[in-house]
Amino acid sequence: MSADKPLILVVDDEPDIRELIKDILEDENYQVTIAANGEEARAEFDKQMPDLVLLDIWMPDIDGITLLKEFKQQNKAVTIVMMSGHGTIETAVEATRLGAVDFIEKPLSMAKLLRGVEMALENRAKQAAIQRELSQEPVGKSSQMNLLREQVERIAGHDMPILLVGEAGVGKHCFAHYLQSLGQFADGKFVELSPESFPLDSAKIKSLAENNCLYINDLALLSDEAQALLLHLLESKQLEHSQLICATQYSLQKAVDNGDFLDSLLYQLNSITLMIPPLRDHIEDIPELVHHFVDLQTTQAGLPYRRFTVAAQNRLRNHSWQGNVLELKNVIQRLLVLGDGDDIDVDDVEHALETEAEATAEGDETINYDLPLREAREQFERLYLLRKLQETDGNVGKAAKLAGMERTHLYRKLRSLGIDTKQI
Repeated sequence: MSADKPLILVVDDEPDIRELIKDILEDENYQVTIAANGEEARAEFDKQMPDLVLLDIWMPDIDGITLLKEFKQQNKAVTIVMMSGHGTIETAVEATRLGAVDFIEKPLSMAKLLRGVEMALENRAKQAAIQRELSQEPVGKSSQMNLLREQVERIAGHDMPILLVGEAGVGKHCFAHYLQSLGQFADGKFVELSPESFPLDSAKIKSLAENNCLYINDLALLSDEAQALLLHLLESKQLEHSQLICATQYSLQKAVDNGDFLDSLLYQLNSITLMIPPLRDHIEDIPELVHHFVDLQTTQAGLPYRRFTVAAQNRLRNHSWQGNVLELKNVIQRLLVLGDGDDIDVDDVEHALETEAEATAEGDETINYDLPLREAREQFERLYLLRKLQETDGNVGKAAKLAGMERTHLYRKLRSLGIDTKQI
């Protein structure tokens, strides 16, 4: 079989179903491997790292939701479609929340299955294109950006941990991808861990990091247990066969002084530090960033091309940009989605910036920060999606583009949050 054909792992405990799916998919020119239960699925996943997993929920040893969580933790980029003959709305919502891209009911319609596979792989290709975009050279010709690129080129191949420091939205994620693309593990995976997803299992972390780039975001917010484990792995040199990049928007020294961060871990991590400047310190890069984000949104998101006038670009240059490059990207996306004409002028920019400010103020006033994280996140998601629907007069398609979501995923999220678009 040709190596360039997508590899699909079919996991189902019913032999007739998995063999039928295998035969049909192979007829459609896909590579297919099968598993009859959870343990076989784990083994096949570890051995071959498939492009797509068709995963049954109900199996005799390990349920599909558990496997979904495991597979997504091992490889965040893997595409997973769930299958079930006894599924519920709640199960579908949970699977989607955990990263499944689709949920197909049994008895299977082969036409629907093939369409689901095709769409899932198309979406995977789009995500891969986005990843390639992330790995490109950071945009900007200012002295700060030129210096940063020179520093990245010098240190990317270094085997010591790299620490990225900067405010939220400055582009730490972008620089991490760029560092990987120039480093010795450029052909490996970009494995991103957050304080929430950081596994408290040394074997798991070593497995994720092996021959890959391990990116730890929001480093200062790691739990005490996670900090201790990371320190142990560094001191015992168990992460040598990987590129380790950490990022923080908070002062680690201040966290150490407050007793919230291990000083010995800071010592291990701050040998190579890159300071990513806020956008207000290199506003001369804004016109180039505008062109970059317009091209990105028109080619990858399919949004209509609209030209920013010189006056509009000048207004963007003179905004404070508390949310930095990420805020600029969101404003440009909103202008492309909601704009009517071929040109975007200064009045359009003023309106978009006012809307952004109102949304920020409203969110700050209504989110209850005393809630547990999961409930606070749901509250934020509800406010965020309501705002997107209000901006688009209840148009779910436009709201999905603003939120960077697939329309079907947005519908499911709206149902799970109890949002009725007819009431907007």
